[in-house]
Amino acid sequence: MQHSYHCHPRLSAGMHGPMVGNQRLHVRQGEVDATCGYHCVLMALMLFGQVRRNALIWDTKDARLVALRKVAQRYYFDGCEVEELQQQLAPYAERVHCKELRSRVIERTLDALEEGKLCLACFSTERYMHWVLAVGVRCEMGERSDLLVLDPAMAPIPLVPWNAMLTGWATKQPRRVVATFSERVNIDAVLVLSPVPWAQEDE
Repeated sequence: MQHSYHCHPRLSAGMHGPMVGNQRLHVRQGEVDATCGYHCVLMALMLFGQVRRNALIWDTKDARLVALRKVAQRYYFDGCEVEELQQQLAPYAERVHCKELRSRVIERTLDALEEGKLCLACFSTERYMHWVLAVGVRCEMGERSDLLVLDPAMAPIPLVPWNAMLTGWATKQPRRVVATFSERVNIDAVLVLSPVPWAQEDE
């Protein structure tokens, strides 16, 4: 079967997995925290050029990143839903537009990724809820089928610009597929992220 892969234009891969420019992109949450949403936001901001990786390691003077961290700390062990994730993105509202999809979610998610946008996808099982960052689409025989995602709970894969997939997206039977397992999931929410055009700031 013929497959093709289409990722965000700023995304590449190296020996350490996903890259944006000369920076490692993937950031991984801890084993006991619930910061998947926060880590997905950080990866999205790096892809949009709003955060550099060294700012995540050293003390930063970026007031927006400081504000984001303060919000994220409130949900460190409890996790966050759509509203809390939107609060984390609020300091970057002048540069990054965030919109929750409420109708035709499957189709519009694929369209957004095809247009070079990013999607924060929340899914759940009977045991847990989890956020991933969708960065591209896999096609089968020319038809869009699966989401290529960055999963903050899993390690990056060398030379591959994603580390997990949500398969069966187009057939509305999504599965979380990572290197070591696959499981059926329910899609709870999708947020589309896109850079704010420069011209819009002068309106």
